Amino acid sequence: MKNLLICLSTLFYFNSLSAQTSLPKELQGDFFSADGTNRWELTLSEKFVVYESEFWSYDNIQQNSDNWNLQLVQPNRIENIKVRLIDNGLILSKEDVTVKLFREKMKDDRVVLADETPWPEDFLRTGQVSISGIIKPRGEMPLTAAVIFNHPYSEDQQKYTASVDGEGRFKLFFPLDNPQSVMFTVGEVFTSFLAEPESKMALLVEEKEAVDGIDRWYAETPISFMGNLAKENEELRVVQPEYMKVRKYFENDSLQKALEPMDYLEYRIDLFNSHTQFYNDYFETNSLSLKSREFALRDVRVYAVDDLMRYRWLHNSGSGPIQVVDLPDEYLKKIYSMMSDEPLDMLATDYASLMRGFTSGMMPKEQRETHEYRVGIVYDFLMGKAISESNKALVNYWKSEEVKREKHFGYVTFPDSVKPFTDQYQEELALVNEQVTWDMLLKRINDFDKLSKSSIIATYIDQSYFHRGKEVPDVIWAKVHELDLDQTALQVMDQKYEDFNLLKTKKFVEGIELVDSEVDVLNQLKEKYAGKVIYIDVWATWCGPCLSEFKNLPSLKANFKENEEIVFVYLCAQSDKKGWETMIKKYDLKGENFFLDDGQYAKFDQLVNITGFPTYMVITKEGKLVREGIKRPSAGKDLVNQLMEFSSRK
Repeated sequence: MKNLLICLSTLFYFNSLSAQTSLPKELQGDFFSADGTNRWELTLSEKFVVYESEFWSYDNIQQNSDNWNLQLVQPNRIENIKVRLIDNGLILSKEDVTVKLFREKMKDDRVVLADETPWPEDFLRTGQVSISGIIKPRGEMPLTAAVIFNHPYSEDQQKYTASVDGEGRFKLFFPLDNPQSVMFTVGEVFTSFLAEPESKMALLVEEKEAVDGIDRWYAETPISFMGNLAKENEELRVVQPEYMKVRKYFENDSLQKALEPMDYLEYRIDLFNSHTQFYNDYFETNSLSLKSREFALRDVRVYAVDDLMRYRWLHNSGSGPIQVVDLPDEYLKKIYSMMSDEPLDMLATDYASLMRGFTSGMMPKEQRETHEYRVGIVYDFLMGKAISESNKALVNYWKSEEVKREKHFGYVTFPDSVKPFTDQYQEELALVNEQVTWDMLLKRINDFDKLSKSSIIATYIDQSYFHRGKEVPDVIWAKVHELDLDQTALQVMDQKYEDFNLLKTKKFVEGIELVDSEVDVLNQLKEKYAGKVIYIDVWATWCGPCLSEFKNLPSLKANFKENEEIVFVYLCAQSDKKGWETMIKKYDLKGENFFLDDGQYAKFDQLVNITGFPTYMVITKEGKLVREGIKRPSAGKDLVNQLMEFSSRK
């Protein structure tokens, strides 16, 4: 009976995506908490509902006196809520919980109790973020929404996109290794907000309220938040435009180029102090949550340190090539004193940018030290190869000339007179040079805290090798694992190392099919495998639990060698296509493998309502889609029995 109810609800859900509902217009609208936090709690529209950070469709709308009973459905869930209109909003009831909601956000004179909930102790953890959203466009509907963020262990920014449908709806999933500030853009709206692993959020975007140009810095972003960190993001949405008025971005940018190092240091520290004072004054008169206060104060400090470090190459920036300048020891000492070994610094918008800064742009004094060290190491290598006296003379001549060279940027060159000897050792010399650069990096960051050192090394390895498609030398890779680094950083590096080598060496095995996706994947599968049981695994390349489940597939599939009625299908979405092929090779995903682009995935999601990765479902022999209770591969015998039961049905 339960499965029948789910199937009927699913059928209604499919049809309701385009059908009209009988919800009265007076009930339709966006509703916000009445406790002063201004959290977005509910949207009732003609065609869908946003509730508990998810999209729902209507079923069985009934009026009972002043109350409206709304049954909300998804393909695998049913929720019942009750609403009653009041003058400026409504009363929402679910089971024994009743809350008052307003149609408009409360003004700034609202009274809000301070929330002293700290960031979790397991701050460094990898998890999935789910964002459902609605954009109310200014003109034409935007095609995509995107989340962009700096990664503390990678060279590149991470970017995840999703298609926006005709109703303005979108749904994004992406991984995070720690709570942090992420950038978000859709249409003319560009902003940032806090996200954390294993969170479920929703965004309501009023594009028509967006301010254009530089004025957007000083205006509240027209976004409302639901779900995890909704209170904190609403607080920051209000305070950050006020902070931007004291940030002095253009003045700072100008003085960074004009002032001498110690003068800029004094100016930037004073500016940092004024930023800190602004927030402390604001906190005295506004009850911000502990999480918001923690983020704001760390964000301005990390921003200041990043500015102070960037001075070395921004100071002489102009129309010509960048000329990196030396920073006095006292200047550097102040920078290092402002850095901490506390994971909460990773909340800051500029944390990853700061870490990347330590991997490049050597100062002239660092270049000189590196060059001197490199000359010595290369000299010893070449002398070890030089057997004849004539070759030894060439090496000595090279060294005497090289130490006098001024524009070296830390590297060595070989004149034509020496190349007949050195060219035969090009590969070995390249490795020697890589080792020197690595040694000097370790020397520069030797006294850094564990987290900073871990981030810098992970970024350097990604920047120098994985990002460029180069192998990491064994001697460097072995050293990485000898260092006392953060385990999350090591896991990220190990995964990239394993995937790089896999993509380079492993070929597709027999039984793996890459299928061109159609818009209607479900019907494509039903037609191709009519009369068979189709086990569908919806996954993403960055999803740790998805990949962990793949390890159970060989033992699982061994149970179905003689059963041709069961088909395994893998649908990959919101991922990089190259990474998709890598994971297929790595885990030998025998069966049909679909890669869904953003548009294809959005249409598929409208039919089945994916709430996270991995998701498992079955298409029965009769062509019915079943979501409720489908086991994952790690369930082992339970999944085997479940699929056998589907297969045995006549």
